[in-house]
Amino acid sequence: MLHLILQSITNGILIGSVYGLISVGLTLMFGVMNIVNFAQGEYLMIGMMLAYLLSTALKLDPLIIAPLVGVLGFLFGMLSERLVIEPIIKAPQSAQIIATVGLSLILANGVAVITGNNFLSVTTPYQNETFDIFGLTFSASFVYAAICALIMATLLSLFLNKTRYGKAMRATSQNRSAVQLMGINPRWMYMLAFGIGSALTMIAGAVILPYTLTYPYIGQHFILIMFTVVVLGGLGSVRGAIVAGLVVGVIQSASTLVLPIEIQNLPVFIVFFFALVLIPGGVLKRLQRGRLNHD
Repeated sequence: MLHLILQSITNGILIGSVYGLISVGLTLMFGVMNIVNFAQGEYLMIGMMLAYLLSTALKLDPLIIAPLVGVLGFLFGMLSERLVIEPIIKAPQSAQIIATVGLSLILANGVAVITGNNFLSVTTPYQNETFDIFGLTFSASFVYAAICALIMATLLSLFLNKTRYGKAMRATSQNRSAVQLMGINPRWMYMLAFGIGSALTMIAGAVILPYTLTYPYIGQHFILIMFTVVVLGGLGSVRGAIVAGLVVGVIQSASTLVLPIEIQNLPVFIVFFFALVLIPGGVLKRLQRGRLNHD
């Protein structure tokens, strides 16, 4: 029994590291722009679709394709910020929710029209490989995805803490009026934050493709996990999203020890519910005071 528990926890950590990467883009957008992107699940789906199409066309591993997917995701994020988010950035939160939910529907159904509703997957040389460490067995696909997530989290931390643009982005999240006096253009910081957030999520979509399927509506499967992670970690907290991703991954993995795999997300739903209830003042109060917290 102890072996099963340890195996479950380590599997949860591997999965949770990717959940953190998936969710950190959402919390980055909120921290800088104070807006919740309900289309973030569809950004993940587009990343998976791009990785599938590029991997199939170029005969390359999705992990190798991931940086290219990130570049395309960055450009797509900046474009969608300019066309969809910028016009509603000062609108009431209800209008922001409606706009981003509408964007999610457009993206999901648009991809369905282009690719159909088929389930798509890729084949990699390591798909069935495992690593045995201290009597525990790890799927190679999960390990490589976790390594990619760790690399991206490290690069994001370095960007926010060590670069001029990262510091400007953090300053914008604190006080938009003050940064304008310092010569920083908040609109460009918003575009940059949305582009980076989109890129991170789409890269996550590419790295999970070797061990999962993709189809136009898979974003709906992941969006609740994203919101659970960002609520647990604190809206606007990058480090909190990473840690909360690990927690959610462990909870989900451990639940398979006592629950059928078909309802392994039930504990995640329960955690999400209680996280909403236990947040002081509720989510709306947290939304009104959101800021980017890299600590």
